[in-house]
Amino acid sequence: MAPSTNLDILQTMLLTWTDEEVRMAWTMVAEEGEQRRAAKTKRMKSTLKAGDKVSWSGGKKQGVIVRTKYKKAIVSECGMEHNWDIPFSMLSKQE
Repeated sequence: MAPSTNLDILQTMLLTWTDEEVRMAWTMVAEEGEQRRAAKTKRMKSTLKAGDKVSWSGGKKQGVIVRTKYKKAIVSECGMEHNWDIPFSMLSKQE
């Protein structure tokens, strides 16, 4: 099923669900989002190291990792004088 079809089904369901069903669905979506974010953080942390080129903000910004921390990386943005403290889940490695 195409994503837009799934979203159309969800929209219809939201209009017919009780408040409790909407709350339960919201909780399920939030938990799934957190699990995916945690998995991406773990995956990115294991592949990134100081000196790696990365992008964030949908590829609009680029920089080089200065240092990695527990959940974030210190990134020097290309052409800027200051560093950013960016969560691993927001980074994409550049080749």
